[in-house]
Amino acid sequence: PLSPGTYRVTGGREMTAVLTISSTGDWSLKPYGNTETPSLYDVTHLPCRSARYTPTSAGGKSSSCSPLKANKSKFPVRPGGVMPSVSGCAKQDYAVLFVTGIATSN
Repeated sequence: PLSPGTYRVTGGREMTAVLTISSTGDWSLKPYGNTETPSLYDVTHLPCRSARYTPTSAGGKSSSCSPLKANKSKFPVRPGGVMPSVSGCAKQDYAVLFVTGIATSN
């Protein structure tokens, strides 16, 4: 995850955008040298997939969350697809963006 701030991002395709992330985690995209308002899909590098897997809690006990439990037949993940579930894990999918610039304050 990116820290709060303003970033120039692209998915390595046709669109570049300005991504602003607030301290509360809210985010917005604005055009950068484009006339169209970008969507997250427009600036996502589609061949890359990413997720964070964390142990689930059942009855106050933490489950065993391990990459060894992943079904290898689910990989590689198709472009634009979601990462597969893993037994005993909660999952948060992430879009993969290329950061090509970071705003600085003077």
